[in-house]
Amino acid sequence: MNALRYGVALKCHANMTDKQTATALDWEDIRCFATLARHGTVTGAARRLKVTPDTVARRLENLERVLGYAVFTREADALLLNGAGAAALAEAAQMEMAACSLLQKRPIGVP
Repeated sequence: MNALRYGVALKCHANMTDKQTATALDWEDIRCFATLARHGTVTGAARRLKVTPDTVARRLENLERVLGYAVFTREADALLLNGAGAAALAEAAQMEMAACSLLQKRPIGVP
């Protein structure tokens, strides 16, 4: 099973463009994106994450660069989650659940 998962990871990495592999996917970028999608504004996401709005904007820009596509449609005064963004948000939610699960599970005998 682990070999299968490892093989899938290798296939995923092999299909990435040079631009995508130059900068690895950053968990904090994903966390900012998911929070922004849920709160609807850069300011609201920044408040929730206890960072500056510039940090949220920078992390969104980095995520979109690494992914190679926009996850929001930019309007004059709003960011609207687009179809690609909705799909990315579903993946990000799975990553968040996996991270929570990983933190909650302790091996037997570990306090």
